[in-house]
Amino acid sequence: MKKLIYAAGVLSLGGVHFAVQAAEGAPRPWTVGLTTQGFYDDNINTAPDGPGKVGSWGMYISPSASYAQTWDQTSVNLGASYGAYYFADTQGTLSSDWSQTANFNAGVNHTFNPRVSLELTDNFALFQNASQVLLGQTGRIDGNNFSNDAAANLTVELSSRWSLVTGYENILFRYEEDQFAAPLDRIENYGRVDLRYLITPKTVGVLGTKVGNINYDSGMPFNPSFPGNPLTNPSTSIKDNMTYFAYAGFDHSFTPSFTGSLRAGAQIQDFYNYESSILDNDFGTEVTPYVDVSLTYAYAPGSSAQLGIIHRANPTDVTGTYTFFGNIPVFQPTLQQVSTAFYANVSHAITAKLSGSLAATFQSSEFIGNGYDLSGGLDGYNGETEQWWSVGATLSYAVIRNLSLTVAYYYDLLNSDIPSRDYDRNRVFFGVTASY
Repeated sequence: MKKLIYAAGVLSLGGVHFAVQAAEGAPRPWTVGLTTQGFYDDNINTAPDGPGKVGSWGMYISPSASYAQTWDQTSVNLGASYGAYYFADTQGTLSSDWSQTANFNAGVNHTFNPRVSLELTDNFALFQNASQVLLGQTGRIDGNNFSNDAAANLTVELSSRWSLVTGYENILFRYEEDQFAAPLDRIENYGRVDLRYLITPKTVGVLGTKVGNINYDSGMPFNPSFPGNPLTNPSTSIKDNMTYFAYAGFDHSFTPSFTGSLRAGAQIQDFYNYESSILDNDFGTEVTPYVDVSLTYAYAPGSSAQLGIIHRANPTDVTGTYTFFGNIPVFQPTLQQVSTAFYANVSHAITAKLSGSLAATFQSSEFIGNGYDLSGGLDGYNGETEQWWSVGATLSYAVIRNLSLTVAYYYDLLNSDIPSRDYDRNRVFFGVTASY
């Protein structure tokens, strides 16, 4: 089960927000909005201390729209937003003073009969910042990078207690700059089967499997600046692997407003291309514990909290190291990383007019290299670690019904054993929120 968790890097509050519904009073299926923000970012490149660490004031503008409609057997949800960021002083470190983001999501749920239903979803994102944990990216990457996650799930009720969920998921990542496209461009395809059993009216047991393939399809070597050579600069396709998840768990409602979910098992990966490469050293199969736990609690009107932990193997933008066999340089690739991510999101209505939110993420990763030591080489950073922190807080005060003052602060920190990756970043957002 794949879950994308939005971290504190998501810029969601601050500035001026203007929303228009179809008409005042009666609810309508569509909503449009416009958000503008002012901000200061003290490290627009998420660079280590040095010449690349540049701070800039800026502004942000984002139109958005959503549509939701339900009929007898079918429901549809659509949402889209576009964001344009202007940096007043990049000191030539970005390809443009402007950056753009976009998000589109679509969902359709159809009930064929009381026992059979189908859910279709698609989520598209154009991005630069790392806004999700386990993405393989812990800093800002310039360019119009995008991802798309499409899924279909069919649920069949077998009896009063047993049900079966079968599904398919396709995930696509594309990066504009070659240095990131080489290690991160990929297509992922998964098939899923979950057997669910109603243990009690509040608890559902789950036994499932997910099988798929991760194909690094950029066609480029690990270092796109140099010619590809199977020994000194192999193709990133050696990271291709078959991935198998086997898990068990449950979904439980402690109360109508307090729910939890647990999946635990194993993730098994077969690096079939690596076994047949010139770097062959019998590295072919990796087994990683798989854990996905979440709790959601709506503890008061206008207040809620979500906590979670995910542990699994995931891609990385770290490429590897060189070592020497005699006078011959040999590239030691970094194949992936194994990560544990903790996340928390809290929204709290402090008073009738004052509200606040907190979002925090901590991700600890260990890199998996080729494990083949030539003359004391670093083995593709095998066993090296890094930790990524991302914390954000917002405070909003409603001056009148449709007008609020808002301030937000975000802090990101990366501590890494890999040279020239450490960075810290502070961002401040401020403004007025108006709605209609």
